[in-house]
Amino acid sequence: MFRPKAAATAQYISTRNTGTARRDRTKDLNRGAMKNVERACNEFFDCLHTAITEDDFRRVAERTTHALGFRWFAYIERNANGTSLISSYPKRWTDHYFKEGYDRIDPVLQRPRVNNRIAFWDGRDASSANSPKQRRMFDDAMSVGIRTGLTIRIPSGKNQLAAFTLAVDDRSLELDSFIETSRDALHMMSLTYHAHVSARIDLANSHGRRDIALSQRERQCLAWASDGKTMQDIADLLGVSPRGVKFHLDNARRNLSALTLPHAVALALRQGLL
Repeated sequence: MFRPKAAATAQYISTRNTGTARRDRTKDLNRGAMKNVERACNEFFDCLHTAITEDDFRRVAERTTHALGFRWFAYIERNANGTSLISSYPKRWTDHYFKEGYDRIDPVLQRPRVNNRIAFWDGRDASSANSPKQRRMFDDAMSVGIRTGLTIRIPSGKNQLAAFTLAVDDRSLELDSFIETSRDALHMMSLTYHAHVSARIDLANSHGRRDIALSQRERQCLAWASDGKTMQDIADLLGVSPRGVKFHLDNARRNLSALTLPHAVALALRQGLL
């Protein structure tokens, strides 16, 4: 019977152990990534309940975008009143995008022939564009650093469109893995964002108008702050993260046009909001 030599046996065992260790590290990384996504999503859903204005919704989405490892986000909605956008893209790009009519030919916004909720796109991939104008659109986007990302199409009625996009300036292998493991979470985030925006603001008519009010969560955070509670104390009391508390307090301060947190507390008390 053939018996491998001791050195060969040791090498085999070492190789097998190395492979097992590598797989274990990959699993640990995937679990860690999923926990980060879950944490970001939970904070996203919590913060959405406090968003009132277009600026509020922009801050909520931008914060989660960065937490997920992306650089920009864009939420676009088209209905009978026109096309509206909430995004963190450079303004020079969004102005150019609509001026050139790219929203009408953008391939990631077209209704898919198959039931594919998430469209992955890369400006350097020739297959991403089906016409010279689409190719020019991707080239123009890359000129401002927008290279690749994913777009979640949101179900809507006839002659309507809604989509949520996450984008980066450089593609990595981790992006493909992220999309594969986070499809359901990303889809739920997009649907929830669309529902909250549609219910609370009319994007086509909201510019120049600001409803000065405090959400329930903002009032709760301010009320506890007025009692001398720290952000960690408030986080423990409300069951959210300290970063979430800071977000709500910052929003309350902005909505009240306060210079500092104590100023915001004073204004809220003076106006009978607490």
